Amino acid sequence: MKKHILSLALGSLLVSTLSAEDDGFYTSVGYQIGEAAQMVKNTKGIQELSDRYETLNNLLTRYSTLNTLIQLSADPSAINAARENLGASAKNLIGDKTNSPAYQAVLLAINAAVGFWNVVGYVTQCGGNGNQESISSKTIFNNEPGYRTTSITCSLNRYSPGYYGPLGIDNLKKLNEAYQILQAALKQGLPALNQNNRTVDVTYSYTCSGEGNTNCDLKAIGLNNPKGGSTTTIQTIDGKRVTTMIRSTVVDSHASGNTSG
Repeated sequence: MKKHILSLALGSLLVSTLSAEDDGFYTSVGYQIGEAAQMVKNTKGIQELSDRYETLNNLLTRYSTLNTLIQLSADPSAINAARENLGASAKNLIGDKTNSPAYQAVLLAINAAVGFWNVVGYVTQCGGNGNQESISSKTIFNNEPGYRTTSITCSLNRYSPGYYGPLGIDNLKKLNEAYQILQAALKQGLPALNQNNRTVDVTYSYTCSGEGNTNCDLKAIGLNNPKGGSTTTIQTIDGKRVTTMIRSTVVDSHASGNTSG
């Protein structure tokens, strides 16, 4: 029996002013009404009075805020300061890692995806030849969260992959590739969101064995040499150039030192 070992390496990558005296009056009245509304809010039988007080309080608060904005709009220095603050906030949003909520949200999402697969991956049942039923195929995905191991073995034969069957190899290949890329990106450190010229190098492998196993079909990846070899493809994904190199090695499953399973 011979085994095909496929190793993949990916490189990618990313308004007229109002009189100032009004402020103190409306602020004071608003504060008093706010206190009154709070006191009567829970008093039985006068809920309507409470609602009207609160409505008036909200109107006065909006007036006070509008009055402040109108006064600031007549001050060029205040406008320039606001513009600079907005610019700095936008810059920090995509150019900073520690204080950017957008960056932290992206990081959280990636960690959540990896964590979810770490929990679910080891109980995943998979098998088949591609998405077809297999007879005696075994495909091992290395560097994966398997049960008490660092690999996932797909060897559930004589079942058709699908909703009520095992996860097909073709779908697991996609999950495996995404998992490996995310893991590599986290280990190398995610750059700030405005840094789109970084390169992430990803290397992963899977092993195929068993009679009729087509999951490491050399012709499907553009290799015509039955003894293996390598092929390189270049494609553009979301505006990024992605280079994929696939190497295949055919080994004897009984050869000394072969521990791939």
